Amino acid sequence: MEQQPIIRLEGVSKTFGSGENAVHALQDIDLSIREGEIFGIIGLSGAGKSTLVRCINLLEKPTSGKVFVSGQELTSLPEHQLRAARRNIGMIFQGFHLLMQKSILDNVCFPLELAGISKKEARPRAQALLDRVGLGDRANAFPAQLSGGQKQRVAIARALATSPKVLLCDEATSALDPTTTQSILELLRQLNRELKVTVVIITHEMKVVEQVCSRVAILDHSRIGEMGPVEEIFRHPKTAAARQLICPQGEPPEAASLGEGRFLRLIFDGSRADRPVVSEMVLSCGAPVNIVFADTRVLSGCLYGQMIVQLPEDETTLNKMTRYLNEAGVVFEEVR
Repeated sequence: MEQQPIIRLEGVSKTFGSGENAVHALQDIDLSIREGEIFGIIGLSGAGKSTLVRCINLLEKPTSGKVFVSGQELTSLPEHQLRAARRNIGMIFQGFHLLMQKSILDNVCFPLELAGISKKEARPRAQALLDRVGLGDRANAFPAQLSGGQKQRVAIARALATSPKVLLCDEATSALDPTTTQSILELLRQLNRELKVTVVIITHEMKVVEQVCSRVAILDHSRIGEMGPVEEIFRHPKTAAARQLICPQGEPPEAASLGEGRFLRLIFDGSRADRPVVSEMVLSCGAPVNIVFADTRVLSGCLYGQMIVQLPEDETTLNKMTRYLNEAGVVFEEVR
């Protein structure tokens, strides 16, 4: 049974300014995020990612369109009802946004106190959240005494204080080193699993999406360029933005730049990415190939890869090789 969407955007657009100075940050965004999933929103700088996430909790009010969270249309709510609805939406930021003059326990208590919960009730709840994120023994420390990763853990605990159903993460790992990033992503995966909270990750790094997200939307010039399971986007990127995000340091060459000959793009799924399929094909068919591009990565715990190879122009050998690939279960497409 398909999970129901907990977040739904219908025709959302956001324009800053007017007339000749108008900036169209978002245009006609339709988006559906299922309850309980970890969903990625990725795009290059200026694509509209942060504006989009701020439209989900209406920190930015869309110029047009509708936003639904947990079946409630936020765009139609008066301000006092919107404030109450936002308690179901936690948010963490790249810059942590902690109150430097307060202890980390008091930082986590803060949204509870704003919600009218007494300090007597708030403090044990805040302590339990600090225990959950691994900082229970630092409750009396101040933000200046913490590392970047520890500050982000405090921010996560604070965002979870009101028991939200949704956690929005706006470039939450961008200021962290790779090892700390890994630990924060693992924490988000654990919280998603244990608390059943829906996590939305906004990032410009495909590696972040690959590690924790099940589905992803790629923003390209203020619009959604493509959307789907992470594995499918990796295997068959349809837009230039997707290809650049997937292979930022080595984008597969376009067909026009490949030169003469027959070229195939081979796509290896999790069960075949570590097999020497090309070597076996060369030995079996008795003809060499030229490897033009290759890339592998781990998605959802499985190894995936793609490769562009130049094949012999001889039709008989070409047919033997494509037949071999079919029998080996390798997905491929002719680039040119």
